[in-house]
Amino acid sequence: METNLQTQPRLTGDNYSRAKAAILKYVMLRGQFTIPEIVELTGFSTTSIAKYVNTMKEEGLISILSYKESNEKGRRAIIYGIQHDSCFFLGVEVRAFELNIGLMNFLGEIVESRHIPEFTYENTRENLEQACDYVSDFLSSLSDIPSDKIKAACISLSGRVNSRLGTSASLYNLEEIRDSSLAEMLSEKFRMPFFVENDTKAMAMAEYMANGSEGWKDVLYVNISWGLGLGIILNGELYYGKDGYSGEMGHMYSYNNNILCHCGKKGCMETEVSARAIQRKLTERIRNGEASILSGKIKRGETVTADDIISATEKEDSLCIELVSSTGTELGKQLAGLINLFNPEAIIIGGKLSKVSPFYFLQYVSLAIKQYSLKLISKNVPVLTSRLGDLAGITGTCMIARDRSFFN
Repeated sequence: METNLQTQPRLTGDNYSRAKAAILKYVMLRGQFTIPEIVELTGFSTTSIAKYVNTMKEEGLISILSYKESNEKGRRAIIYGIQHDSCFFLGVEVRAFELNIGLMNFLGEIVESRHIPEFTYENTRENLEQACDYVSDFLSSLSDIPSDKIKAACISLSGRVNSRLGTSASLYNLEEIRDSSLAEMLSEKFRMPFFVENDTKAMAMAEYMANGSEGWKDVLYVNISWGLGLGIILNGELYYGKDGYSGEMGHMYSYNNNILCHCGKKGCMETEVSARAIQRKLTERIRNGEASILSGKIKRGETVTADDIISATEKEDSLCIELVSSTGTELGKQLAGLINLFNPEAIIIGGKLSKVSPFYFLQYVSLAIKQYSLKLISKNVPVLTSRLGDLAGITGTCMIARDRSFFN
């Protein structure tokens, strides 16, 4: 670490950018900071960091929160924090049977949100335009927030997303926009930087930040909803892989069941461990004469959603309880292998099925992990459910927009 003027870095734009990024990341995770903490973190001198902090104050990014007594006689340490209303970030979360839109302030708080349950995803230009219409309507409703304060936006989608290129190989992979990218099209339409991210990675980011006080660096986040995805946090950063497609846990070959997955392959993990798999099994067993709260809906040919399955389980529907619990066991078996492979500090389970009572789901996950993993590796790994619940997706999507604005 630098200790005198001779070893201080020159106050160049590059040095300022690096120090600014370090300060913002620190305060986003911890909520506040002091100059000595940033000096220790970055290796810059106290004089340099003080100058950078003053510049950030002038830009309106940070402000003084309070003072605390210092060890030095007559001096008080200054505690800084983010100027929460200096700018905002828009998030759009596309799910199979709903659309969520939110606006986040600089501090990471969702200040406005809208849930649109009547939206159903289809891979068509018309469906994308419908989602854009909902976003435009949401933006028009923000009368108290100047549009120029909304600095960036992000849309999160399931499946294979290359966030660096702003493309999706799964959802909204439309012929008419393949000459550019989904991110470019949305940026032009809404006249702001618009990023594209995988939904599970966005959720993983939000949950990691929500658990920041734990001090974890290596975390696995499992999104078990209509499909199955994995968000990997290594050394405090999202792991993307070469093309950004890491975490496709649901499409690992795991079962010799000859069941065709929606990806076109057979035997994918998702064919047995997902709400889609539960729906398939539930439909088959009801048609074979078994009874359930959802029997009428299935016999009428209506779509059974993850929320329907969760609701029936909580109402003690025996068939749904059996299917949800067996899904928990299968998930636990797969997580046991990941624990042996990654040796993580924690596993967080989110997504729709994580909302089921732990007695019907998480308990079965945990028991299977204990049975199939190496005890030495797994004994101190907490397996938790989401802290943010339904807000994880939209919170993470907004956070991705914030991070890309400052750290890319």
